[in-house]
Amino acid sequence: MNARQNACWYMVTKANSRMKANIGMRTVLALLVSLCWTYVSGQDLDQISVKKGVTASGGLSFNNTFYSGSDSLIKRDPYVYTLCGDLNVNVMGVDLPFSFALSNTSKEYTQPFNRFQLAPKYKWVKLYLGQSALNFSPYTLAGHDMRGVGMELTPGKWYIGATYGRLNKAVEYDSLIGNLSSVAYKRMGYAAKVGWNGSSTQVNATFFHGEDKPNSLEWEVPAEADLHPQENTAISAFLRQTLFKHLFVQGEYAFSVYNTEIRTADGAKANGSNFLEKLLGKKGNDRFVDAINAQLGWDDDKWGLSFCYERVAPNYQTLGGYYFTEDKEYFSLAPYVRLFDGKLSVDGQIGLEYNNLNKIKSDNTHRIAGSANVTFNSGKHWNAMLAYNNFTSYTRYKKTAYPYYKDDLDTLNYYQVSQSLMGSVGYNFGTKERMQSVAASLAWQNANTEAGNVSTAKQNVESGTLNFSQSFAAAKINWNIYGSLNYADAMNMQSLFVGPGGTVSKTFWDDAVTASLGNTFSVNSLNGKNNSSLLNSNLTLNWDIKQLGTKYGSHSVNGTVGLTNWLKKSNSNKKDYELLATVNYSVRF
Repeated sequence: MNARQNACWYMVTKANSRMKANIGMRTVLALLVSLCWTYVSGQDLDQISVKKGVTASGGLSFNNTFYSGSDSLIKRDPYVYTLCGDLNVNVMGVDLPFSFALSNTSKEYTQPFNRFQLAPKYKWVKLYLGQSALNFSPYTLAGHDMRGVGMELTPGKWYIGATYGRLNKAVEYDSLIGNLSSVAYKRMGYAAKVGWNGSSTQVNATFFHGEDKPNSLEWEVPAEADLHPQENTAISAFLRQTLFKHLFVQGEYAFSVYNTEIRTADGAKANGSNFLEKLLGKKGNDRFVDAINAQLGWDDDKWGLSFCYERVAPNYQTLGGYYFTEDKEYFSLAPYVRLFDGKLSVDGQIGLEYNNLNKIKSDNTHRIAGSANVTFNSGKHWNAMLAYNNFTSYTRYKKTAYPYYKDDLDTLNYYQVSQSLMGSVGYNFGTKERMQSVAASLAWQNANTEAGNVSTAKQNVESGTLNFSQSFAAAKINWNIYGSLNYADAMNMQSLFVGPGGTVSKTFWDDAVTASLGNTFSVNSLNGKNNSSLLNSNLTLNWDIKQLGTKYGSHSVNGTVGLTNWLKKSNSNKKDYELLATVNYSVRF
């Protein structure tokens, strides 16, 4: 062991003595030791060359949005700015990228918009300093924003990742603004992932732990905020194996230990009833839940078929993600076919989903979802698409008996059916100097809800467009005209929007400036009576400032002005309008 390895081992060992002795931190420390050993023994430091010097590249974008509208319309901020930038500094062959985003819209949120990230990279070593959103597994760390440190190592076919930082910032209660819904404890978390990605075998394991800090709030939180400090540990294992080049099997198993209140007496350590509970140090009110996802299929250039099974236990949740669909068991079958050298493609999927897996809910829900898609592209003139989707949900409410309450209902069947059909066809013709195309599209959607034998909600939406476009290469002009129709029948109301539209664009000044103007006019009728007419106008200007050359970077300015006018209303002579304008300046160097 050389001096640098000794130093690395000493730092990790010293850190270990100061940390809380729990299984989660011991796991991360063991991983960090192996990471440090792998980096020192495998990294070729001779690749860092002084001759490469220091270079820099990056960009800056400043976007401004202006809004104005009639008093009767919903208001939004009259001015919003967004400043984004990135900078990559290469020092003797080592990349040090930095990025940030700022906006005047970020206020008292647990996840503010403003973010900063420094992500240095050298060969297969990448570090994250500041804001990151790593995705280790959909059941553990699933893309949650984290402000702290992280790393990804990809030597050969290995993947090794680890991260530590703040998941949510602490937000104090402020009675002046009444922010009960946004009050939050400071939430910290750490995670690790180790995997192998071979040509026919992929395997990985992930670990995540997150917890709220009850002492992170200085002021007392009102009881009506219903705020409770939580803690969670989640672990997953994944395997995918390919056999005979086209046959594959894969599966992932995960379990989560979730505690919704760590301050109570039940939050104290308890004697576990099995190995996992003892290993993870079960607390009295810990909730142990699991999830499994498995697939089996055949994947070829001309055809394929896959079967998927997923089961997520009731109340499955982790602090490493924002949203989880729990209490479900799902089966699906997905075939596809490619014909005529890939010009014709047919694929579909049908799935069946159940809930109430532990049989304690007062209702059972079955869902059937199916889809079919057909696409054709001749490669020169013709293209077409047809897609059908069907979603059916059936819920059966069971009678619930209470000692002091009589339920007169026996059972209730509740149906929801939603279907949609979309199709389009296009034909391209003309010469290289004057290209032309004609396209048509139709869409239909139907939804119906039925409780018992009574239909409670019906909805039918139909739309269609017909478009003709033409481009002149020599004059650098493109234009198109179209007609559109939208009809909706819902909640005993029938509405119809119909009207023409068109756009024209031109590129000039040595292709540095592109300007386009578009207008759409439509007449709206409600229940067969003329209700209003609407005019949408849009002007766009893009300017690539080539006059500055490349010495000072690549500069561009983009601007858009959109105006919506309600020309006439049946119940009022007042004309409403909305004006939305954006101006963006960007530079790349």
